Amino acid sequence: MDPALRQFLIRWPQTLAVGAITLAPLALTVWALWLLAKLASLLGALVIRPLTSLGGGEEGGVFTTILEILTALVILTIVGVLARGAAGRAFGQAVDDLVGRIPIGRTIYASAQKLIASFQSPMEKAQKVVLIEFPSEEMKTVGLVTQIFRAADTGEELAAVYVPTTPNPTSGYVEIVPVSRLVWLDWTLNEAIQFIVSAGVTAPDAIKYRDKGRPPLAGPDAPPDAPPAS
Repeated sequence: MDPALRQFLIRWPQTLAVGAITLAPLALTVWALWLLAKLASLLGALVIRPLTSLGGGEEGGVFTTILEILTALVILTIVGVLARGAAGRAFGQAVDDLVGRIPIGRTIYASAQKLIASFQSPMEKAQKVVLIEFPSEEMKTVGLVTQIFRAADTGEELAAVYVPTTPNPTSGYVEIVPVSRLVWLDWTLNEAIQFIVSAGVTAPDAIKYRDKGRPPLAGPDAPPDAPPAS
């Protein structure tokens, strides 16, 4: 066997790994954009496909998909413009009332609203991004605090922590963790998402790992410099 070919075959697994690592960011970006395009296409299809059927045209095809995406962008733009004014607020209230009459739909809709609102609220950084002991006490994972409440039986402060998965942060787990066992990080939400999507590549040179700091306290006993509870 030719020495050069033999050397290439020996290094082939390593070459594949390097290629995969090199293309991973592009692949993740394309995958995320594909998901967004798919969602936009589904939204636009609600308008375009009935019109296509009425006109006797064929459904599907690249042109139809592009038209659906463009239609979705127009719809989202119009909704975004209207949402900033009184008409948009009235429309939003009407949607809330309509969905609120659907038994299962209102539960999902309300939960989604609260999740989005929790990440838009002006909470301190330390109340957003934390480390929790997961999946074991000697291991940590990045989580996002969505709510802080008290245990009815013990009075202990507990946190609902969403633990996103890599590389898709839209799926994950919800863990209930004692606030005293959280390690509060000074990361922004964007920094946490970048860390998760990049599988830790964007991690800073140093982060807190065991120092749990001062947990947020609820009520009048909270010290002035403690992060406020949500």
